[in-house]
Amino acid sequence: MRIRFKFRGSANPAEQEEVLAGLPAEAERLFPDETDPELAALYVTTVADAHGAKALQQLQNSTAVEFAEPEAERRLHLPEELEDG
Repeated sequence: MRIRFKFRGSANPAEQEEVLAGLPAEAERLFPDETDPELAALYVTTVADAHGAKALQQLQNSTAVEFAEPEAERRLHLPEELEDG
């Protein structure tokens, strides 16, 4: 499960580090080179499905996190003329 989440603007670095350390998998900034504070606060983590619901709940319950949601699964649908066969 991939989870996107955003830290609140009021979350200090220690609070952010505590949230990141509590995740069962590493998280990375969604826009690593972004200087805009709103975009720089967006993160994504990939958690094994067995731990996904717990990690999502943990993020949603954190006062340092503005929102956390599962990332929608996306699939590419090719037009029939481009499909093999």
